[in-house]
Amino acid sequence: LKLLKVGVPPYILRGEMALLQCQYDLENDRLYSVTWYKDHEEFYRYVPKSHPPQHSYPLEGIKVDHHLSDSQEVLLKNVNLKASGIYRCEVSAEAPSFTSVHGEGRMEVVGM
Repeated sequence: LKLLKVGVPPYILRGEMALLQCQYDLENDRLYSVTWYKDHEEFYRYVPKSHPPQHSYPLEGIKVDHHLSDSQEVLLKNVNLKASGIYRCEVSAEAPSFTSVHGEGRMEVVGM
């Protein structure tokens, strides 16, 4: 399992959509989960074996668009100033390796 890129827009206008990207190469592993955190609080999880595979958790300032989000991209709708912070993506593999990789970026929401 190898992390290729974590894309977090450094600046975004209030009311816009923000695309968060977590690109990885499973190599010979199988995906267990992709988890997104904002300031150390989980807000989105993708687990392919779950039904449905996506789940988001309530977090002030965060609204996930499930139709346009998957294991490698998360779209945040109508961001407000409370969405500013450090975003971290964590990718975990299934047995036998149980490998985990992560990366992060800071997003600042600016008002107009």
